[in-house]
Amino acid sequence: MNPTLPLSGTSRASNGVPDREESARLPSVSVVMPIRNEAQFIEESLEALLDQDYPQDRLELIVVDGMSEDGTRAIVQRLADRNRNMVLVDNPRRITPAGMNLGIRRATGTVILRVDGHAVVPRDYVNQCLEWLLKSKAEGVGGAVNSTGTSYVGEAIAVGMSSPFGVGSSGFRTAGNHGKPVRVDTLPFWAFRRRVFDRIGMFNEQMVRHQDYELNYRLRQSGGEIFLLPWLRVKYYVRSTMRKLWRQYWQYGIWKGRFLRTHPRSLRLRHLAPPVLVMALLLALLLTWWAPALGARCLAALAGCYLSFLFAATLWLGLKEGFKHTPLIPLILASIHLTWGAGIWAGLMSGKIPRIQSPMVDLAR
Repeated sequence: MNPTLPLSGTSRASNGVPDREESARLPSVSVVMPIRNEAQFIEESLEALLDQDYPQDRLELIVVDGMSEDGTRAIVQRLADRNRNMVLVDNPRRITPAGMNLGIRRATGTVILRVDGHAVVPRDYVNQCLEWLLKSKAEGVGGAVNSTGTSYVGEAIAVGMSSPFGVGSSGFRTAGNHGKPVRVDTLPFWAFRRRVFDRIGMFNEQMVRHQDYELNYRLRQSGGEIFLLPWLRVKYYVRSTMRKLWRQYWQYGIWKGRFLRTHPRSLRLRHLAPPVLVMALLLALLLTWWAPALGARCLAALAGCYLSFLFAATLWLGLKEGFKHTPLIPLILASIHLTWGAGIWAGLMSGKIPRIQSPMVDLAR
C-alpha cells in the first residue's frame, strides 16, 4: 500500500477534491517543463499534469520550449488556449538549464516541480510530493522512473536502463516499488521548496547535460536532503534507437566527466566501473603494439571477463523480465557502459565547469 499523509488537517469533499477553504491554505505549485521537439509525447505528458488531483487554482504549468521544429509548439499552444493555468514560454538558448531558469523566474509558486516532456506523472504526483515535502525536513522529493519503450528496440533499452547491470545503483531508475522514502543524491522529477533557489542559486547554464545532478549536489553541500518516494512511479519514455542511446550516454559521460573534474569529491564508487573498463581495454590494446603476446593475453582476459558479465546479466534479466529482448540486451548494456565510460574520459580532458558562486538575489521573495 502506498503511504499517504494528509496534506492538511482539514477534511475533503466526498469526491476527494479539497473544498475551497482547504484549497486556499495549500501551497501554490509551479510545474516547470523544459522541452524541445517532444511532439510524440508532449500531449500525454501535459494531459497528465492538467488532470492532477491537486487543486487547479493552486497549480500553474509553465512549458518552456527550446524553439521546437516538429509541431510541439502547436500542441502546447492548443492546450494552453484551453487552460488558464498553463503558459508557453520561449527558450531561445534551447538548452535545458536555461529553460529551467526561465521557468523558475516566471513561476509564482512556493514550490517548484520539474517534469520533462517525455515523462507522464500519475494523477496524485503533485499531491504526494507536497504531502511528503511538507511533512518532512527534506528540501526536495520526487518519484521513481518506470522506463518505457515504444518499439522493440525501445523496450529493450528500457530493460537495460531499469537494471543495476546497466546503470548501477541509480536509485530513481532501479528502486523497487516499496513504501519507504529513501535519501538519494539526485532526482529527475523533483519538487523543491522555492527557497532552495534563494539559498544555492539557479541552474548552472554551463551544464548542457547533468544539470540536475549538479544542482542537487550544491543542495546537498548546503545541508539539504533529497528523498525518493519509490512507490510514486513516473512513466518515462526512453530513446527508441541504438543511435539515440549512444548519443545520449556519450553526452551524459562527457558532462559527468566535466562535473567530476570540477567537483572531484562528488565521485561515487558506482561512477568508476565504466571508465575503468574503457581505460583497461584501451591500455590492453596499446600494449599489443609493444608486447603483442602479453597484450593479446590481457585483452583476451578483459574481454572474457566482460563478456561473462554480459552473459550473466542477460540471463538474469531474461529470467526476471522474460526472454523477448534477450538478443539486444548485451548490445544495450555494452553501449551504455562503453559510451558513458569513454565520454567520462573525454569530459575529464575537456576542462572544468564554471561554478555557481552565489544565489540569484532576484528570486528573493
